[in-house]
Amino acid sequence: MIRLFLYHSDPEILTKMQREMAEYFRGVRHTFQITASLSYKGTLAYLQSQPVRDDIFFFDCGNQKEALQLAAALRERELYASWVYVGKNREALLRMLLLRPSAFLPDPAQTEHLCFILKRLDHYHQIQQKKLYFSFKCDGEWMRIPYDEISYFESNAKKVILRKENGGETYYFTAKLDDIEQELPSFFLRCHQSYLVNMHKIRSLDTKERTFLLFSGEEILISRRMYTEAKERYQNFL
Repeated sequence: MIRLFLYHSDPEILTKMQREMAEYFRGVRHTFQITASLSYKGTLAYLQSQPVRDDIFFFDCGNQKEALQLAAALRERELYASWVYVGKNREALLRMLLLRPSAFLPDPAQTEHLCFILKRLDHYHQIQQKKLYFSFKCDGEWMRIPYDEISYFESNAKKVILRKENGGETYYFTAKLDDIEQELPSFFLRCHQSYLVNMHKIRSLDTKERTFLLFSGEEILISRRMYTEAKERYQNFL
């Protein structure tokens, strides 16, 4: 899933960009979500009022002051999102390089250039999602949770339970813990047939009870069979 946000003050240009982007992602058979706005104030409020979940932002930079504020608001909330400078003023673009635009689109009507940008940034974010996020389907909706917010995975019957840190949200979805284990970064530890734990969330190892004690106060069982390897991996992690 790739998420895009488009801001442009010209409704015709905005509609055309939406149409071209949708055609591109359908062509490459990649799921996508597009949010669009004609309003600078609405876009700024969007950036300031909620966690940034979109991957790529296209900002109308015809008004340089407004564009600077949008790019600065984005960078304050999210370092990994990409944003594209949409406008013809190259001198203004140079003044905004500190806010790290990922691409420069002088003419949104240039479909070939737009698709080139989408292809490059889509590839980049697919790699980033594998590095930074766990993606899964829950209740018919694709979810994406940062790895550093996940406390542990638990297998229960035919479902997997994802528990977020500090008693946060809990998600139930259909999967195999063995398959999930293959996707996760090295700081996730399989310590039991039913548990995969984020070692960043472990406060201590109780050797007597063979459990990991989490900062949340929860306890994760370590199986007798996996205990020696789990203990060694955890000590090496420390």
